[in-house]
Amino acid sequence: MKLFLSLPLLFVLLLVAGCTSPVVPPVDTPPPTPPEVTLPPPTSNRVPQPTDVVPPNQQVAIQVTKNTVAIDPWVSVLFTGGAGQSSVTVMTATIIRSDGLTETGSAPNPAIGTNIMLSGTTRTDRVIVNVSYTDGHTYTVKDERVQFQN
Repeated sequence: MKLFLSLPLLFVLLLVAGCTSPVVPPVDTPPPTPPEVTLPPPTSNRVPQPTDVVPPNQQVAIQVTKNTVAIDPWVSVLFTGGAGQSSVTVMTATIIRSDGLTETGSAPNPAIGTNIMLSGTTRTDRVIVNVSYTDGHTYTVKDERVQFQN
């Protein structure tokens, strides 16, 4: 009789002992290190790039000038017309200032005399002018450095 009582008790003890054994946490492996990325050397964002070749029937003229008064060195981007003036939908001007700040202005459907005013510095700034046309094309028509004084 003792054997019959001992067997179920032994079975229960073995069952409980198997369920209460400590859980061994998995071995921590360090996360994989990402591949090393090498960046190209930085280029100056104040260096003008070549402009786009605009088809003759879409060419327009843009004048970029800078005020030489030190307390207000604004930059003017003036639309002066051209063969493609009736096809222009937007003129956008971006200035990258010598202090690193960037400002963008735009003029929808510019006509002769449309002017975009940007804040400049008393040093040399870069001005980029893009023109979008009714056919969906956008061309960079000006990309130049504008000095405070000649």
